[in-house]
Amino acid sequence: MKTRIKELRLEKKLTQQALAKQLGINQTSLSKIENGASMPDAQLLANLSRFFHVTTDYILLLSEERLTADSLLADNMYHLKKYKHLITVYQKMTQKQQGDFYNFLCSMLGMSDSP
Repeated sequence: MKTRIKELRLEKKLTQQALAKQLGINQTSLSKIENGASMPDAQLLANLSRFFHVTTDYILLLSEERLTADSLLADNMYHLKKYKHLITVYQKMTQKQQGDFYNFLCSMLGMSDSP
């Protein structure tokens, strides 16, 4: 059974190697999945769904619906947990560390360092 992974990957202008790296798999495995020679396991399917912001059914050609409220909620909850963790780490920093961290982020994003 083929999937929509190649189509989704090309929409994001990613190479197989770049997507494989994002997913923590090797390019050969991704190639086999895209060509229908193998199927993604459940964990990889969930990671693909999150990465591309589509349902697993969409990836597996079982649906034409790309997003559902449940998948959007799950994705938001996944990111919310990460953000809460980052906020906790930030709050444990000294005021100087927070200032240095803020300036670092601004420089990385090419933004002015004034709030």
